[in-house]
Amino acid sequence: MATVPGTGSSVSVDRSDAAIAYALFRLTFGINLTMRGIVRIVLGRQAFLTYMTTQFQNVPVMPQGFLVAFATVLPYVETVIGLMILFGFQTRAALIAGSLMITALTFGTMMRQDFTIAWLQLDYAIAFFLLLAFRSWNSISVDGLKG
Repeated sequence: MATVPGTGSSVSVDRSDAAIAYALFRLTFGINLTMRGIVRIVLGRQAFLTYMTTQFQNVPVMPQGFLVAFATVLPYVETVIGLMILFGFQTRAALIAGSLMITALTFGTMMRQDFTIAWLQLDYAIAFFLLLAFRSWNSISVDGLKG
């Protein structure tokens, strides 16, 4: 049992190896996503837009307006989803949103025919799958404290 600060109420927090392993994996994955977004934000919108535009310059079916809109919001989406996963806050919603985000990124990557990056993105999809499938071990988190 652990006491929730400021409330005086106790909650049961699972400290099993599975819960600890899940928390460490969720923490690492959350940092990965959060930092992807933060680095893109810090480097500036234009740098990331230039990178994305260059990557899609030979993909005639990708509308420029869509690409610019997607590249503008992506770093913020990555940061928010990453922070939610990092702290285990609304974990299910964050993992579903993240899975849809990686699906969209994979779609664009396949349009560019960059199969090496697509395999990397599949690693992210597997990580989202594992975290969602084993979410019952998510007791060492904000969600776990809320019960």
